[in-house]
Amino acid sequence: MSKTFSAADVAAHNTATDCWIIVDGGVYDITKFLDDHPGGKKVLVKEAGKDCSKKFKMFHAPEVLKEYGEEFKIGTLA
Repeated sequence: MSKTFSAADVAAHNTATDCWIIVDGGVYDITKFLDDHPGGKKVLVKEAGKDCSKKFKMFHAPEVLKEYGEEFKIGTLA
């Protein structure tokens, strides 16, 4: 069963050592992915704790989330 989080819950995870984002209603803990992100860690930390769906879609094809997202998905936005 998937866990649900409020936007406020996600907003509390906004650092390089605790980094969550929202993409299309999914909540992702990307903390362990930061160092592996091809675009660099800084761009992800800047979006930490936020809904970055629009920015994600600007730089990634839909297949990226389907292929890699499940590994980091921890729930959905309430």
